Amino acid sequence: MGIRNPSKRKREFIALLSTTGSLLETEKREEKQERYIRNFVKTQDIEIVGVVRRNGLGQADLNRQFEKITQMIRQKRAEGVIVVNMMAISTDIPDAYYKVGKIIDAGGIIMTVDEGNLGMGVKTLRRLKKDEQKLQKEIQTI
Repeated sequence: MGIRNPSKRKREFIALLSTTGSLLETEKREEKQERYIRNFVKTQDIEIVGVVRRNGLGQADLNRQFEKITQMIRQKRAEGVIVVNMMAISTDIPDAYYKVGKIIDAGGIIMTVDEGNLGMGVKTLRRLKKDEQKLQKEIQTI
């Protein structure tokens, strides 16, 4: 086992667990997801500070939970959200982009165990302005 750097601060994430299917097996599947996520974060500089469970509820309820997580990130109560994979919380590709954009816009990070850190090429207005300023400085030096 490697030596950890105690001065390196861990990033605080909220785990979002979501499964579909039989209500009888939902709890078991969500427990498996939580174990999978916790094993993944052991190798990262991430600490799970909260767990949100779908509990077999519908997509609209999951979207409300996601909005609450987004608000927590906006309030700096967490730095990001971690899920097993994006399709577990999204209905389709546009919905996945929408959710990634919401988290990035709130100033957070969305990460999946299967796909890694998701940016999906989404840039916030703040990031675009930084890129523009950097480009203008490069032009001035020419």
